[in-house]
Amino acid sequence: MIHMADLERLRAYYTATLPYYDLSLNDRGDLPFWAAMAERWTPKRILELGCGTGRVTPVLCARASTTAVDLLIEMLPAAIRRAPAAHFVVADLRALPFASAFDLVVLADDPMAHLTSSEERMTVMKSIAHHLAPEGRLVLEGLYRAPGKTALVPARDVVRDGEKLFTVDESWEPAGESALWNATYRYRTDSAITEVTSVLRSWTPEEVDRLPECGLQVDALWGDFDERPFSPTAPRMVIVARRSDER
Repeated sequence: MIHMADLERLRAYYTATLPYYDLSLNDRGDLPFWAAMAERWTPKRILELGCGTGRVTPVLCARASTTAVDLLIEMLPAAIRRAPAAHFVVADLRALPFASAFDLVVLADDPMAHLTSSEERMTVMKSIAHHLAPEGRLVLEGLYRAPGKTALVPARDVVRDGEKLFTVDESWEPAGESALWNATYRYRTDSAITEVTSVLRSWTPEEVDRLPECGLQVDALWGDFDERPFSPTAPRMVIVARRSDER
């Protein structure tokens, strides 16, 4: 289970970003991808892990019975308004409370990025495998950054109805181990600057190679929402896996 200090750091991070969270993700363009995933294998029961404010939940809920999980109860009021038909649960990814299995498990915008230990991540993947139905699928959109890469992402304006609401920029610096990053986001309005920093872990091909140890067989490894094959220059790592018969 998550330690109280870790929980408070996570809560502080998302409390600070919550006023900007949804608006800054509006242009990701990933919702058609998640709609396609929710239709591809005709699942009857979907489990969404790390649902946050429910940005993706209505897309899933429109296609199958959906249970949506997040660790922070503060994120759920917005999610409930967006997807009232979903079943929402406050739970830790590392201690899922479900006795039943799901046909599709979805992790959008990588909620596992906050798990900075590779062993913790493997524990979660074992739990996900345990919660998959025999023909079920996992689709995980993973944070990916090439080892040693640093970046200052150019500032961009977030606009609604022609009005600029705020400007956001981000910077990434290595945090010791090759897959760990100090990620800093700055949200600027006319009157204030909100800056938040968190240590995040990106996915590596080596971790993907370990998934059979967790009871998962990788069906596809994509580099973006258009399902292109993953490459070292890809913007993200999308993992599609099924339960292994040998688990």
